[in-house]
Amino acid sequence: EVYFKNLSKQKQKEVMEKNGNNHKLRVCVATCNRADYSKLAPIMFGIKAEPQFFELDVVVLGSHLIDDYGNTYRMIEQDDFDIHTRLHTIVRGEDEAAMVESVGLALVKLPDVLNRLKPDIMIVHGDRFDALALATSAALMNIRILHIEGGEVSGTIDDSIRHAITKLAHYHVCCTRSAEQHLIAMCEDHDRILLAGCPSYDKLLSAKNKDYMSIIRIWLGEDVKTRDYIVALQHPVTTDIKHSIKMFELTLDALMSFNKRTLVLFPNVDAGDKEMVRVMRKKGIEHHPNFRAVKHVPFDQFIQLVAHAGCMIGNSSCGVREVGAFGTPVINLGTRQTGRETGENVLHVRDADTQDKILHALQLQFGKQYPCSKIYGDGNAVPRILKFLKSIDLKEPLQKKFCFPPVKDNISQDIDHILETQSALAVDLGGTNLRVAIVSMKGEIVKKYTQLNPKTYEDRLELILKMCVEAASEAVNVNCRILGVGISTGGRVNPREGIVLHSTKLIQEWSSVDLRTPISDALHLPVWVDNDGNCAALAERKFGHGKGIENFVTLITGTG
Repeated sequence: EVYFKNLSKQKQKEVMEKNGNNHKLRVCVATCNRADYSKLAPIMFGIKAEPQFFELDVVVLGSHLIDDYGNTYRMIEQDDFDIHTRLHTIVRGEDEAAMVESVGLALVKLPDVLNRLKPDIMIVHGDRFDALALATSAALMNIRILHIEGGEVSGTIDDSIRHAITKLAHYHVCCTRSAEQHLIAMCEDHDRILLAGCPSYDKLLSAKNKDYMSIIRIWLGEDVKTRDYIVALQHPVTTDIKHSIKMFELTLDALMSFNKRTLVLFPNVDAGDKEMVRVMRKKGIEHHPNFRAVKHVPFDQFIQLVAHAGCMIGNSSCGVREVGAFGTPVINLGTRQTGRETGENVLHVRDADTQDKILHALQLQFGKQYPCSKIYGDGNAVPRILKFLKSIDLKEPLQKKFCFPPVKDNISQDIDHILETQSALAVDLGGTNLRVAIVSMKGEIVKKYTQLNPKTYEDRLELILKMCVEAASEAVNVNCRILGVGISTGGRVNPREGIVLHSTKLIQEWSSVDLRTPISDALHLPVWVDNDGNCAALAERKFGHGKGIENFVTLITGTG
């Protein structure tokens, strides 16, 4: 642990010396809409909290400045950020041409802003057409770009825009292992990719509001109960606008038939958004007793609304990404999120061409509660991103380098870039002791904890959970990313189900015990369970005397 901390400090010291001792990294964060601000805000707070390292400039453009979409720049001001520049870049229109003209208008206005700010690095998020204008301007003006959420896969034109920004960006922060592999396959330099997780998860996983009922009542009415309302958020699909409008009509019809209180959020600024609003008004959604139609909900309150909803429906990325953190049921309509990694809480209705299909999906999903998912983050993204920013050497050549095949084998991260060692939690339960350790992919024990094995089932399970939670928290401090949990226990085990079938009297009250479910639920990680003899043999085969040997015998001795 001391080694890791000293190495981190030494690396930061070297970078500060290279960049000039008194030089703070000047970071420009540009936000275009309510969705990208929810991802960028945690990073902005982190940058603002370390003025000795960073200077922050905030540029606001896009739908933030439009009344029809809630004038969401106000929430940035409410968060106490100074907005350096406001750029009106949206050209009003009904079709795809309006998006193109908006990109052109942004490209005309941005050079003057960037010339005045002269940032060392610009942070750009996601896959919106506004973000493409930002990345293009910065790249052509020789400003380093850090792209958030690159490498992901989804439907519509967003995929193409996201990958285009990846090619312009110098540094990449991705949310999932698959996204990281996609970036490597796209010939991006692995040394400039950080697998951090989604910044919004830092807020999601720490969001505890005891007064959530007051938020629900504000937005949905006094008589609404938790798990008894729906949140609907649907956007136009720019590659098939007519079909997406028809699907929105069918969704509203199904929601009216389902007869539950529903909060409907207005769509993003995209070709077809005005037509969707007209559909809402034609069906009288804004005056319907079961519906509340709103342009914008502050992110802190939106978190509480989706966390306690009976269901979320639509085609927003929020449904397949953030909502999984709460286990809220989601119905994902159409192809807009095709290719996204999702938790088991998401039910896909790819061909949502009839009201009955959507209604049936509502009947299947409404009111269920699924396990929480951490596919997109573990709540520690911002500290990793700040470390990554501090490690950037401004004296390195600005010109990008592409790493063409063969692709580098990515098993563990390079510690020189302050990334993490891929690890597992190991639990060893014997007749006398209970041990938990953080073990690297190379089989090295990073940290170990030992306690006497309790005599009763309840105390034993409670101690296992407590030690695992403590070890998982400590893993962040020793730069380890926990990928899963392996449990070695005495007794006969069903490894497929993760159940201890029977044990001798040495481990009392240890028969028909489901170990996998409570530990997986508590840590949100995959869990494997096997007999201690089998585990010892597997360990010798992987790391010990059985390495490279076809047939061998492992003999273990212990209590009894």
